[in-house]
Amino acid sequence: SLNDDDDTSDGSNNLFRGSLNSRQRRQTYQMHHSSSRDDFALRMQSEQSSWHDDDNLDDDNDEQHNDDDMTTATDSSSNNTRRKFLSTMLATTTAALTTATTTTAAANAYEQAYPIELTSTPYGIPETSSNSLTKLQQERLSNKKAKVAQTQNELTNDPLGLQQMLDNPKTFGLTVSGATMWGLALWLVTGSRSNPLVTPVANVLFNEKEEEWLQDRNDGYFGDLPLSLMIILSALFVCLGVLLDRVVYFLAEGDAAVSLQLAGVSVIGGAVWEVGRLAAKEKAPTRVEYERDVLLYQEFDEFALKRLIVGQGSCHRSDVISAFRRYNPKYRRADSEQYPLADIEIERILRQWNRQFGSGSEMSSAGFFSGITVDGAADAFAPR
Repeated sequence: SLNDDDDTSDGSNNLFRGSLNSRQRRQTYQMHHSSSRDDFALRMQSEQSSWHDDDNLDDDNDEQHNDDDMTTATDSSSNNTRRKFLSTMLATTTAALTTATTTTAAANAYEQAYPIELTSTPYGIPETSSNSLTKLQQERLSNKKAKVAQTQNELTNDPLGLQQMLDNPKTFGLTVSGATMWGLALWLVTGSRSNPLVTPVANVLFNEKEEEWLQDRNDGYFGDLPLSLMIILSALFVCLGVLLDRVVYFLAEGDAAVSLQLAGVSVIGGAVWEVGRLAAKEKAPTRVEYERDVLLYQEFDEFALKRLIVGQGSCHRSDVISAFRRYNPKYRRADSEQYPLADIEIERILRQWNRQFGSGSEMSSAGFFSGITVDGAADAFAPR
């Protein structure tokens, strides 16, 4: 029976089978429930950690957004500052241009007035310069004729412009400047101290027998002018400048500024002309310079008769210059204090002599003269 009991202890006839199964089911349920709670706790922990990471990420994003907002705010303030600066600069420039345009409006060279509409005038409306091109042309023509008539009246009643200069200081300055510039232009154009008015005026004011410079001028030489005569000539040319200024003033229809501008241009042209005359040696020499040139030509003629052979060979200008200095010991040194003589002066005399008495040829670009040669046999000091 024990065996039977043992065999059937686990069988279906066991009275404790139901209770054991219930206990096993409860244990299984508890184990499953505890594992479920553990899983739920793990899931909650993982979700909390993920929420914490998300919060940290959100905080980082918020900080980044804050930095971006601060950067954006800084850029925005910089842009606003630049806009204000550009606006201020534009307003200042516009104000300056407006002021300059308003100030120089009277300096325009011509009248900027045009009709409002170049159309036919309706019936019953009178034609004026604002709506008719014909009326505008007539008005301008009448204004120009009135200005010419006013200028003629000024020249008739006040030829020298004295009354006008007293009434208007600005016109006084323009007139005096224009007259002075025209006088200076006449002085330079006519040859300054060599102009044809100097000698007649000097003969009227000075005695020829007492003034050596006046004797030189009457003989055709140049002579230095005394200070008293220069002052008188200055006053004379200023008076001539006043007359010329009034003529140009009339031709310019009463515009003194135009006369002054033309006078300035004439002064520049006269100065260039005077410098050209000095460079071309068109001025008359002094008596001392003339006598020295005559002596040089005589000495060179004597040298040419004894040292130059015409009609054969060729020679360089340096050969002739060296031979001439050896022939005339006083000209041996070009920088001599007592008898200074430059090579260019000997060359100038050689050119003139060759045209008149030599071969008639001109000097080449290399400095050679064809048809003449230096007689070295007659020169005892010539280099062998």
